[in-house]
Amino acid sequence: MRKFEISLTEEQYQHIQEEIKYSNRVHLSEGVFGGYELCLSVGIPNVFGGQLELKTNTSIDLGEVKWKIQ
Repeated sequence: MRKFEISLTEEQYQHIQEEIKYSNRVHLSEGVFGGYELCLSVGIPNVFGGQLELKTNTSIDLGEVKWKIQ
């Protein structure tokens, strides 16, 4: 099986965790089900890093990340 790996800084990781926790609390309090989406935008693979975005109720730009497929 192949692996798809995205490397995050500690700050990016903490931001994702905080947003997921907040989103879960909001959904539970409103009695709705919801999820989140991670979007990796890549211009030229293996030349530029990708841009990662977290989408819940809003879109949050997490900045540049390193990624690879093994």
